[in-house]
Amino acid sequence: MNDLDAWFNPIYSANYSRLVKTAYYILWDEDLVEDIVQNAFSALLIKREQLRDHPNISGWLVKTVRNMADNERNRARYTREVPFLPEHEPAAGEPLPDFLSLLPPELNQRERQILYLYIEVGLSHEEIGAQMGCKPETSRMRLYRARRRCRELLLKN
Repeated sequence: MNDLDAWFNPIYSANYSRLVKTAYYILWDEDLVEDIVQNAFSALLIKREQLRDHPNISGWLVKTVRNMADNERNRARYTREVPFLPEHEPAAGEPLPDFLSLLPPELNQRERQILYLYIEVGLSHEEIGAQMGCKPETSRMRLYRARRRCRELLLKN
């Protein structure tokens, strides 16, 4: 066993389960938890020269895992992602449906426009307000109402 293994293996063994529990408490996603914990140990190895004489390696690892998990949770909160469901996979050569065609036809033109600009195009409320001739606060309220109405219509059908 080389010097690096002699230093790293006891740290890994002593801290792995605690770090998994810490990350799982924040994320509740086993795959992400595994990635976060492994990334924390990778960061430890990368910074091993700086951390070799650290007085509290366990504390450093817990803090690192918490920060990584919090960053992942915040990223997921502000990222527009839709899970891919295999049953909705288009056949080979079949064109993908247009975003507006997926919206309920009962939505009025302004509701369709704000949903399109925010979700599909990814504009901010300031940009939407400038394009639609309203204040950003008005854009937020219109988006909220359009989402609520869209949800109601989709659940009704």
